Amino acid sequence: MFIIKIKIMASSKRRSDGFIGRTGNTVVYLLNGKLVKREIGVTTKPPTIPQLASRQITGITAQFLGTIKEFINLGFKQEAERAKRSAYISATSYNRLNAITGAYPDYKIDYSRVLLSKGNKPKTENVKMEPQVEGLRFTWDPSLSDSGKRWTDQVMMMAYLPELNEAVYLLNGARRTAGQDILVMPQFREPVIVETYVSFIAANHKSVSDSIYTGQVLWKSF
Repeated sequence: MFIIKIKIMASSKRRSDGFIGRTGNTVVYLLNGKLVKREIGVTTKPPTIPQLASRQITGITAQFLGTIKEFINLGFKQEAERAKRSAYISATSYNRLNAITGAYPDYKIDYSRVLLSKGNKPKTENVKMEPQVEGLRFTWDPSLSDSGKRWTDQVMMMAYLPELNEAVYLLNGARRTAGQDILVMPQFREPVIVETYVSFIAANHKSVSDSIYTGQVLWKSF
């Protein structure tokens, strides 16, 4: 069997009033009923401050979310279905707008305002985190008093290390009724800053809670 690859150099259509389309670096199109012809190429104009600011915000957000893409693909699944776009784009849109602080060229992430999951499952009360010998221990109120909470819900735990741009997480942790779980952490030679989060997700992954920021800790080997 032969595979033939065809590279399309230009796309166009013909009209009675002339050619419309692109050929090489020239494009012809209709504007207010008139044919307009222009060249396309790399601009030589220096970027404006708003453009530079937008690029920096995009870079910061992409670097962070790209490291934890597996987590947000699950955490933003419900929101993505509602908005009819990908989970990654939904997470990027929210955090770009809400979690970036400062001014160009000194933008940074406010980790307390980050959302790693977004959905309609009720938030859980009394969520806490504390370091243990083997990792980070998360505790929460295991009651099922609010509508939408199920005993089969599972905890999702996240530890993000901004200095290393690395993350440790668990997508299918303990049941809600357990009231606690431990995220096992790797050992480091030097203490590292860790930003921590918890979410609760239904067993069938069809509903999830907004993530809860559980604070920053300096993780070190005991």
